[in-house]
Amino acid sequence: MSRHRTGLRRLRNYKPAAHALFSRITRGRPALSEALDFYPNFGPPDGMTVLHDDLITSPMAAPKYAAELAKMLEHNCEGTQTAKGIPPLPLLRRVVWEAPDIYMPGRIIYPVDRRSARIASFELDGPTNWSNTRPRPFRSPPIQIRGRAVLVPNMRHYGHLMTDKLAPIAFAAHLGFITPANPVTLVRAQGDNAVSRAFADGMVKLGLASNIVTLTRGQSALAESYIQCEALTSSGEHKYAMPEVTPLIREIFAAAYGEQALASIPTYPRVYLTRGSAKLRQVEGEAALIEALRADGVHIFESRWSNHAEQMQVFSNCDVQVGVHGGGLVNAIFAKPSSRLIEICAFDARKTTGLFWTSCAGADYSALFGGPDGPLQSFTIDPVEMRREIEALIT
Repeated sequence: MSRHRTGLRRLRNYKPAAHALFSRITRGRPALSEALDFYPNFGPPDGMTVLHDDLITSPMAAPKYAAELAKMLEHNCEGTQTAKGIPPLPLLRRVVWEAPDIYMPGRIIYPVDRRSARIASFELDGPTNWSNTRPRPFRSPPIQIRGRAVLVPNMRHYGHLMTDKLAPIAFAAHLGFITPANPVTLVRAQGDNAVSRAFADGMVKLGLASNIVTLTRGQSALAESYIQCEALTSSGEHKYAMPEVTPLIREIFAAAYGEQALASIPTYPRVYLTRGSAKLRQVEGEAALIEALRADGVHIFESRWSNHAEQMQVFSNCDVQVGVHGGGLVNAIFAKPSSRLIEICAFDARKTTGLFWTSCAGADYSALFGGPDGPLQSFTIDPVEMRREIEALIT
C-alpha cells in the first residue's frame, strides 16, 4: 500500500530506523524482548499443534472467470508471496493451529510467543516492522485467560478485517474446533470498530465465545491456549480462502443484529457503492456517473462502519452491484450466485481482489477501466462512456 505515500513522507519516517535499532538490541535475547515488550521476528510458536491443514483450488480458477482473470492479470499491481509452504495459484492452503501460553499486547493486538520472542504465525517467518511491534518496558501484568482464546485485532481496513481476521475464526468454528461445548474467550482492542464488536457479540450469542476481553493499549492478556487459522496464498488479496464459511459468518452477524432487524432493511435490485469522502482512490468523474446512474434507477449506497447490517442485507439481495475497487466490495462474498459485480479500476493498477471475492460467491464479474493510477491511487473516468458500458452489462 506504500505507492500512495510521497517521497518526503517516507524520508521523514523514523519508524524503520527505530525498529532496526530495537531489533539489534533484542534479537536472540528472549528475556530482553520480554522486558522491553518488543518482538523482532515472526515465526511458529513453540509447542504449536496443527489441527487442520488442507489445500483447495481457488474458485477464481473456474472456467467462467477465465476471460476476466486474463484481463486483471494485465497491468496487475498486487504483490506475490513465494515463501516456503505457500502454494502457487490456483491452490490455496488453510491451516488451523493451537499453542499454549500466548501473550497478547493491547497496543498491537498480535499473538506473541514470549518463550521464542516471536509474534506467533504459521505463515510468516522473518522480521517484523514497527506496525507489528513497539517497545513498552513499563506495563501492568497481563490479564490471565483460562482456557482457549482467539484474537480480533484493531484493523481499519474493512476488507482485510473480514477476510484475514474474522473469517478465519469462523472457519475454525466451521471445522468444529470452536463449538458451544468448547467455546473460546474472544480478545479484542478497546475502541475497535462496530463490525468487530458485532462479530464478537454474535459469537457470544451463538455460544461460540464464552466471554469477551477488551484490552486498552496499556493492557495485555496471557491465554492458557490460543487458536488461530491462517490462509497461505500467493496473493495477499486471496485471504478469503474459505468460501464455505460464508453462511456461518452471516449467521454470526445475524445473531448480533437480529434476524427481524435485518429483514426490515430495504433492498434494491441495482446498487452503486460510492467511496464517499475517502481520501484514497478518489475518482474524477464519479459524481457525474453517480447522478446518471441514479436517474437510471440505481440505488446509491455508501458503506460505513456504522451501517454494516445494511451492507450485508443490501448486497446479499441485489442483482447488480457496481463500485470502485476497494475494501467495501468484500460484501460480494454475500452475493447471490445469480448476481453480478462490476468493478471500476485504474487501467494500470489492477488487482484480482474483487474477482476473487465474487468467485467465492459463484456470482458473475466484470471489470471496467478508467485512466492511469495517480497520486493517492486516484484516477479519472469518462462518466458518459462508463455509464454506457455499465448499462450494456446489466440490460
